[in-house]
Amino acid sequence: MLSTLIFFLIVFLIYFFIKQYNLLQNLTVEIKEARANIIVAYEKKVAIVNQFTGLVNEYGDYEKLIQLKVSDNFVEMARETSKAVQNITALANQFPDLKANTQYGKFLEAISENETFISNKREIYNYAVKQYNSAIAQIPMVFVASLLGFKQAPFFDPNNEGALAEFSGADPEAIKELALKGRDKLKETTDKVSESFEKREQEAQAKREERIRQEREAANNESVTTEEKTETEASKTEEAPAPVEKQEEK
Repeated sequence: MLSTLIFFLIVFLIYFFIKQYNLLQNLTVEIKEARANIIVAYEKKVAIVNQFTGLVNEYGDYEKLIQLKVSDNFVEMARETSKAVQNITALANQFPDLKANTQYGKFLEAISENETFISNKREIYNYAVKQYNSAIAQIPMVFVASLLGFKQAPFFDPNNEGALAEFSGADPEAIKELALKGRDKLKETTDKVSESFEKREQEAQAKREERIRQEREAANNESVTTEEKTETEASKTEEAPAPVEKQEEK
């Protein structure tokens, strides 16, 4: 009975851990997607700057601007695009005809919209981080997070791109180790439960056989008793004197 309870307890714990792991993994994916969206936003800013840079370089005898490169490091892209926008603004202030160009106005408008877009993506990222960090700090999730290697996620920091990029959620080695331990424990408990069932089945079978044997013995004894009784009655009948017939009166 105890082995059976332990077996079902282990099955329940495995189900619980899988459910909580999936929840934390979904929150981890949301953080990674939010970070990826920030990178996309900066890539869009690079494209806006490069597009206007190309127009400026073809427009007149201005200082030639360098085309920016897209990278996975949004901190680098943020720094380079901000520097490029400052250079373009300074150049426009030096050349009134460039500043009066409608393309320059569209450029400033596109940059402003992009900054708003980036700000929104940062807020979404920080919200995802807040949800994740709050989840792994609560009971009973804190125990699951500790066993599976889930660590605190960093909030958005333009000066700490490395920490944001390194965040991966669960520790694969911790998950592997826990899975192996769970498998071994489940196998051990399953074997014990199986042995317990077999033992009880053998005991039940032995009891059934014993009951059948006793019933057969009882039936045989009853049959023997009946036969003996019949033989005794038959013997008494044979030994009894024959009745004397009365002589007819003459």
